[in-house]
Amino acid sequence: MKQRSTNIYDHHTDDCRLVSLAGDGVNGAFRLLVERHSNYVAGIVSRFMFRDEDCREIVQDTFVRIWKHLPEFDGRSKFTTWVYTIAFNICLDRVKHNRRRPECRFSEEDIQKHQAFMDGNDPVQTSDAALLAGAIQKYAKRLAATQQLVFILRDLQDLPVEEVCIITGFDAVKVKTNLYHARKYIREKLTKGGYI
Repeated sequence: MKQRSTNIYDHHTDDCRLVSLAGDGVNGAFRLLVERHSNYVAGIVSRFMFRDEDCREIVQDTFVRIWKHLPEFDGRSKFTTWVYTIAFNICLDRVKHNRRRPECRFSEEDIQKHQAFMDGNDPVQTSDAALLAGAIQKYAKRLAATQQLVFILRDLQDLPVEEVCIITGFDAVKVKTNLYHARKYIREKLTKGGYI
């Protein structure tokens, strides 16, 4: 007779089951969710935030908020969509807050680290693709907040419009309109800058 595993979950357990187990207080279930999705959340946040310390704070805040609101996850959407929504809202709050305070200066080291993370390359790489990616990131930071968020979610994170609507709470028309204006602005800047 085959012996049954005494573990009630493992690394193959789906997210909804882990959420349920974590909600029931099962040791390690929430930790596994954090381990599974922390890189994903960091990737999302890094598209919105420039400074490493802001990214780290927001990733932590995201998982604190997930823990506090775990009972509210009902499984109607994917867990990652729910996580994305929470991270998005925290980023949106931070972007709004940052726009109200005086502009801060970044060190060359901060800029190189961020660019290396965004490109997935060595910061000294100077290929055309890296230059173009850096320019897109730079111009995306100058967009109006709503346009920036929609552009990042749709074009940089490659999410479908339907998921962008769920995450932002915007209807499809608002998403597409803001995306159109964001793309137009960035295209004009890239053309003017000789990138395309």
